[in-house]
Parts: sequence; structure tokens; C-alpha cells
Amino acid sequence: MRDTLKMGIILMIVCIISAGALSLVYDTTKVKIDENVRISDINKRKEVFPSAVNFIEREIKGKTVWVGLDKDGKEIGVVLKVSPRGYGGPINTTIGINNDGAISSVAISKLDQSETPGLGVKVTKNSFRDQFNGKKGDSLKLKKDGGTIDAITAATISSRAVANGIKEGWEWYMAENSSPVLDESKSQILNE
Repeated sequence: MRDTLKMGIILMIVCIISAGALSLVYDTTKVKIDENVRISDINKRKEVFPSAVNFIEREIKGKTVWVGLDKDGKEIGVVLKVSPRGYGGPINTTIGINNDGAISSVAISKLDQSETPGLGVKVTKNSFRDQFNGKKGDSLKLKKDGGTIDAITAATISSRAVANGIKEGWEWYMAENSSPVLDESKSQILNE
């Protein structure tokens, strides 16, 4: 009985020390991880709007978007993020929408998804992502669903998730952009 109690106390002490060490490591690395995510987001905004020299962060009905500004301070489009659920989990996708409502570009990095290596991960390749450029409306769907986007062979779930996520994000923005919902008081200029 006494040995069992002694082993239980030792195990409890080891668990407390381990939990404390894990907490310390988390606190130490969280700052660096958050900074890396921030830099990645900046790079993706620049990828979908390379001509933008600055972005203004705006809130539209509780969602954050970034308005791209050219060198003259003129708005050239908006950037938003969607996270459709693919085969392996969410696929974090950054979308650029031009002022005419067409998709300017789509950015997905290998770190933004957890799809099947060799198959679903192909949603990050330019050959798939570039199909969305210049498109809007129902053309943002897969060909199998009545759109113009070619699915990746053997990765239909991942392809459909990205296409549907982009279309839903586009539809949300177009619906919100047609009404006066931009709250200038919640805008924030980002000097990047």
C-alpha cells in the first residue's frame, strides 16, 4: 500500500513538471509562430495583388478583409481568407478579388492544408490555382459541378473543397459589397 502511494506521488510530480515544461515551451514558441503566421499572411496578400503597395484592413459584418491600394492610394481590389474543409481538414485559402468582381489570384501554401501527400496537396500548385484567375460566379465551380475548373485527378474532394470555398467567399463578398457595409471607422491602414 505504501509503495503504491509513493509511486502515485512520484508520478504526480513527474506529470506536474512535464506539464510545466510543455507550458514554458508553448509560451516561448507561440510568439515566433504568431510572427511567422503574420508574415505568411502579408506575403499571401502580396501574392494575390502584386501591384498593391499597401493594404487597409476592414471589417465587414464581423469578417476581416484587406483592401489593396496601388502606389497612388487607389483601391485595386480586396483580399479575403476562407477555410473550406477538404479531405484532410481545413484548406486555408487567400483570395484576391478585383474591383470588377473577378478573382485576381488565389494563394494556398503547403502549410495551409493537411491534404493527402502527392494527391490533395496538388491544390497548392499553380496549375490548379491559376484556373481561378479572372473567373467569377458559377465558373468558379468544378467542371463536374457545372463550372470551368478542372479537378485534380484522384483528389476530387480537395479540388471541390477549394473551388466551393472560393465560390462561397466570392459570393459572400459580392453580396456584402453591393450594400453599404464598409465601416470606415473600423478600417486600419497596414504599413507592411
